Amino acid sequence: MAGSTRRGARPRPRPAEKPAETRYIDIARRGFVDTTRPPPPPEPPAAPPRPSPPARPASPLARPDPRPAPAVREVTGRMYVDTARGEFREIGKPAEPVMTRRQFESEHQRLLRQFGESGENPGSFSCQGCSSCASCMFCVDCEGCYRCTHSTRCKDSSHLTHCEDCENCHGSAYCVRSRNCTGSSYLVLCVSCSESTYCFGCVGLQKKDFHVLNVKYTRNEYFRIVKALREEMGF
Repeated sequence: MAGSTRRGARPRPRPAEKPAETRYIDIARRGFVDTTRPPPPPEPPAAPPRPSPPARPASPLARPDPRPAPAVREVTGRMYVDTARGEFREIGKPAEPVMTRRQFESEHQRLLRQFGESGENPGSFSCQGCSSCASCMFCVDCEGCYRCTHSTRCKDSSHLTHCEDCENCHGSAYCVRSRNCTGSSYLVLCVSCSESTYCFGCVGLQKKDFHVLNVKYTRNEYFRIVKALREEMGF
């Protein structure tokens, strides 16, 4: 029969059963019975606290702190901190002005009239008929100029050399009857030209040379045209 042992055969021994694992109840931590792990080891006792080291005695050679203890200021009312003086100030009405607007304008006009009427030339040398010029030398009939030399009848200009009848020109040399020109030389009847040379009757040029009425010419043609124009215009 199936499942029956043969005659004379020994029965197979049954495998030994594994010992049951230790069971414990951890109700306080998990609230259920844990049968898969062994109980945790007991916690070690807490170490006793370490005693604090004794305080060091103050040294007799230690210097006391010369700085005073910070003062506490009680702020009452409307105040502000003046950082320039390091103190509190009360917020009140603004101080009265030193002078009124009318007084300021009156004094300002008086100074302007005094300066215009004085006609002094501070720091100037050998200037004839000049007024209100400063640091000029060898100028004639100039007005309101600064650091000009060997110039005649120039007005409100600075750093001119050998110029005639120029107005509001700066940093130029050998210019005649020109206005509002800067950094130029050998200009005649030019207006608002800058960094230009050898221009005649030009307006608003910049970094140009050998121009007549804003038209470019060669060097020889320029001098020929300018010579004829000077004779025609009488200067």
